[in-house]
Amino acid sequence: MDQHNHQHAESPEMLSLMGYSLARESGQYQKGIELCLKAITMNPHSSDNYLHLGRIYLLARKKELAIKAFRKGLRVRKDTRIIDELKSMGIRQSPPFASLPRNHVLNRFTGRILNALRLR
Repeated sequence: MDQHNHQHAESPEMLSLMGYSLARESGQYQKGIELCLKAITMNPHSSDNYLHLGRIYLLARKKELAIKAFRKGLRVRKDTRIIDELKSMGIRQSPPFASLPRNHVLNRFTGRILNALRLR
């Protein structure tokens, strides 16, 4: 393998994708998680890395860790793939005012406005 190909194989994007592929195709969840965490360390500003990590956690039946990974990815970028993953899990966004109950009129009204403005 020449220097250019080796650098490409060690890119955060490739590590993350390889980790997800290993977990999905051969059930090597721990190795996949390690590769994704390395990718995140190398590039914490890529939502793809968090998407792949969250998907591995789902495969490994670690739902809480998957949710945390997905939410961190959303803080990096509003990635529709991550939003779709959370929706398919039945996870809703946090209410605008976490100190109030979800069904409080202020949370409901503010949530509608934020959704209409596409800020959520």
